[in-house]
Order: sequence, then structure tokens, then C-alpha cells
Amino acid sequence: MVVRIVQGGSRQARHLWIRLGYLGALVLLMMIGLLSPGSGIGGEVSLTALAKSGTWVFAIISYGQVVLVCLLSPLFMAGAIGQERAGQTYNILLTTPLSNLQIVLGSLGGRLFFIMTLLLSGLPLYAVLLIFGGVPAWSVVVSFSVAACTAVVVGTVAVTLSVLRAGGRKAVFSFVIAVAAYLIGAYMLDTALLRRLGPANSTTWLTGLHPLLVMEASLNSANYGPPAPETLADTSGLIRFYLTKPFAAFASICGLLSFAQILFCAVVLRSVGQGEWRIVRWAKSQFRLPVEAGGERRRPARDVWANPIAWREAATRGRGAAGMIARTGFTVVGLMLGAALIFLHHIDMLPKLPRTTSAEVFHGVLFAVLLMEVAVITLVALYMSAGCVSREREDGTLDLLLTTPTTPKQYIWGKLRGLVSFLSLLLAVPIVTVAMVSAYAMIGEALGWEQATFRAATINSFGGQVVRHPLLMLPEASVSLAFMLVPFVALCVMLGMYFSVRAKGVLGAVIPSVAIIGGMALVFGMCGVSAAERIAYVGPVINGLSPATNLLMIVNPWQSIDGFIENPVGGRVSLVVAALIATSVYAGFVYGMLQAMVKGFDHTVRRLSGTG
Repeated sequence: MVVRIVQGGSRQARHLWIRLGYLGALVLLMMIGLLSPGSGIGGEVSLTALAKSGTWVFAIISYGQVVLVCLLSPLFMAGAIGQERAGQTYNILLTTPLSNLQIVLGSLGGRLFFIMTLLLSGLPLYAVLLIFGGVPAWSVVVSFSVAACTAVVVGTVAVTLSVLRAGGRKAVFSFVIAVAAYLIGAYMLDTALLRRLGPANSTTWLTGLHPLLVMEASLNSANYGPPAPETLADTSGLIRFYLTKPFAAFASICGLLSFAQILFCAVVLRSVGQGEWRIVRWAKSQFRLPVEAGGERRRPARDVWANPIAWREAATRGRGAAGMIARTGFTVVGLMLGAALIFLHHIDMLPKLPRTTSAEVFHGVLFAVLLMEVAVITLVALYMSAGCVSREREDGTLDLLLTTPTTPKQYIWGKLRGLVSFLSLLLAVPIVTVAMVSAYAMIGEALGWEQATFRAATINSFGGQVVRHPLLMLPEASVSLAFMLVPFVALCVMLGMYFSVRAKGVLGAVIPSVAIIGGMALVFGMCGVSAAERIAYVGPVINGLSPATNLLMIVNPWQSIDGFIENPVGGRVSLVVAALIATSVYAGFVYGMLQAMVKGFDHTVRRLSGTG
């Protein structure tokens, strides 16, 4: 089984391009680390400076390697899972003399081969860093071990999805989105809250469950290390092991999770192959999902929009139980989290940090929450749009649509409009959260609440000193966020569709889409943050082109924009101009890509279908 999976996947050119892209991303991270101010390399590059920068660059590459493995591993295995479902591979394997455990381990080993080659492709970079000095060999072992443990857990999850016949694209992409949300949300929670509530420079209960936190505890133990053994004298040995040895605890947890999933798959493999369980059929019938056997199902007629493609994307997606729970849960949890944050700030229950006001802590936590929400929305938009055309090409729906009077412009514009409409509920979460903070600030200022404002600085004005107490959030902040976020999500949808039309599979459309959006946000963000802090008026415009740094500028312009405290009116005007320019740039890219896709749509579709 391992030979079959490896030989079949190695013949595909996209696997080679994935490995090259992974290695290119690591090289880019290495160059960024060497050129960044924290690397210790100044105007004159010397061996001493390279040795000092070795630890800094190694940390950047190690974090990037773990994140890339978490995001690329499910996508790497999505194609194999889909092929097994389409070809009923497991049903054929059940007729062979192979045991359940052999089938499960063979499937897992074949998929892990591709992930391990990704890790090995970055080994030369670590060898170069060892030449620089400042990086012990044990740190390299820890970095690769954390990434390998994460890859094993991801691989066992993919095998479990395949065994349960749930390994479709939706399951894989939902898993990727969940992993990304967990990486960002848990790290922000630990950084902004948990480590502030415990002993200084100490790990938390979340460290052993998060790969990035394990990396930080291993590479930066002086500022984020395990607690002293004497502080845990009254706890059990298992708790002491978990808190004092985060790397060993993380490896043990990954091993137990993988072993439990493998054992479960080996037990239920042949029983699942015999058909759906009775409880599964009952659950599907309760949620009106398709079952293997049943009578005719009727539903009332529904009104269709003028563009049926747009209505189909907006109204029929996410109608299953899992989709409805995910959308509603994200909306409810996001809004409740924003309301709880405002309430905790109002009653002064946020963590107290040295030399930091309560308002600054509030801004930091709010930015972390909004950044996590925007990241999830971006990934959902990319993954949904990257499969919207590829899926229809594979199941034959696209061929049927081409026989109707629908024009390419109606088809592509309908896809764009429908997907953005479907994502409107998710888009409303960060926008409404910022609006709630603005409303609280304005109401609090009218009622004289001290928490509704914060002391920015004491400045010289007309020969005297003036203390400014600005609002916690600008009144127009939610509007600026909407002007930036909605066109940006439309750009993500259009970019995913652009590659979806040109790629035969979903994987070939997802990877370049994520790479382009991530690279754009990284480049504009690195340039924009520095420009906003140093160049008045022009800096915010440059900073507004990256969603992450634009979000930081909207949440707290008083500290992220040059001269905003001294001239808040001019600063607010620059924020509005930045939002309008970002909207125009995103809309221009969307319009240009729309015209290009319409122009070559027929030729591209026929070429990929083999009829042109």
C-alpha cells in the first residue's frame, strides 16, 4: 500500500511544485530574518553578527515550518482522500487478505511519506544556520520533532476521515480552517491572557497542547520556560510532567492521539465498509441529510434571484447540519466574545500589565480576536472559491451549465456575488464587534465613564500642555473596517476562482491562492507598519493595503500612526483616505481578474476538458 500511494503521488507534478513552494517559503523566511532589525546584522556583515543572528533566524524558520506543515499537510492529503472516495479503494481493499491494521498503517505510511519529504527539504537551511553559530543541535532536533509530531496527528486525522467515508473536500478544508483558527486563537489567548495570570516568564496549561508554544518554550526558555519544580511540589507526578516538560508532554499527547485514532480505525474499518451505522442513518434523517436508502423527499419551492448562479452559491451552500452549526457558532461566539471583552474592560477585570494602561490591554486583546476572525474568514473564502469550479468540473455540473444560455460573465459574476453573500454573516462578526466598541465609547463619553477613553499623551499646544483623552474606538472605525474587509474578501474569492478555473483539482487552486494572499499581506504589512509609524498621511495609505496591519491601524491609530495624537483630525482623514484607496485597489484587481476570466473562460474550460 505504501508503494502504491508513493508511486502514484510521485508521478504528479503538483507534488514537486508543492515541495518547491515550501522550500521557497522557508528561504523567504530566512531572508526576512537576516534582514530584520532583530537579527543583529547592521550595516557591516561579519561572522560575529551572523552568529548572533543565528538564533533569531532559526526561531523564525522553525515557527514558519510548523505553520506550513499544519496548513499544507491536509491539502497534501486531500487529493489522495478524494481519489479513494471516487474509486472506492477501501471497498476493494476489504476483499484482500490484508488485515484492518495493515490497511490503516499502509494508508498512513504512504501519506506521511510526502509530509516527511517536506520536512527533509528544509534540512539544508538548518545546516547553514548551524554554520552561523548560536543554534545548538538539540534545538534542530526539537524543531523537526515538533513538526513531525504535528504531521503524524494530521495524517491520522486524514486516515480516520477516509475510513469513516467522510474524507471529502469539505471535511479536509474544514479541518484546515479549524487548525489555522486554533493556531492563531490559542497562541493569542496564551500571549494576551494566560501567561499574564500565572508566574512571570512561565509556561501555561496551554503550552503542551500547542506546537508554536512548545517551540517558544524550547527556544526561548529564559523568557518562557517551565515553572520551578518547587512550585509544583503539591501536584501529582502527571501534572508535574505536563507543566515542566512541555516538549515531552506534546510528543506524548500526539502519540496517544495518533495511537487512539489508528486503533479506532483498525476496529471499525470493515464494519464501516458494510454500510452506514444505524445511528448515522437516524442522525441524517433528523437533519434531513441524504441517506443510503429512503423514499422521495419533497421540499417547498423557493424564490430564485435574477442570477441563478449567485442564488445557488448563496442559498444552497452550508445547508447541512455541520455547515449551519459552523456558521452560527462562529457568529454567536464571535459576538459574545466581543461583548464579554467590553464588559471585562468596563468592570476593570482585564489583566494588569506593568507600564500598560487598561485601554492598551483592551486594544491588544481586541486586535488578537479580530485578527483571528479575519484569518478564519480569509481561509474560508479561499478554500470555498478554490473548489467552486473544480468541483463542478469533476462531477459534470459545469458541462450541463455550458449548455444553458448562461454566459461566462453571468457565471463568474454569479459565483463571486453568491460566495460573498454567503460569507456576509461571517463578515458581520468583526464589523459588528468594532461597532459595539465604538458605540460603547461614545455612550461612555456622554455618561462620563472613565473606561470609555484613555490617556494618550501630554502634548504641547499653543504654548501650553494639553492632555488628550481620546475615545476607546473611533466612531467611524467599523465603516473603515467594512470598506477594507469586504473588497479584500471579494479579492480572495476572485483569486480562488481564477485558479479554480485553470486547475483540474482543488489542491492546485488552493495552494497558489493561499501563497499569493499570504505573500501580499506579508509584503504590504512589513512596508506599511514602518511607513505608518514614520510617514504622516502617506504611511496609513500604504499600511491600509494589508488586512492585518490595517486592522491594527483601525483598532488603535493613536499608537500606530505617526502624528495622530498631535493632529487627530488629519489622522482620521488619512484613515478614511486609506480605506477608500484600499477599496479601490482591491476592486480594481477584482474587476481586472473578472474581465480576464470572462475573456478566456471558454478556451480554458475546453482545454481542461480535452475538447479544445
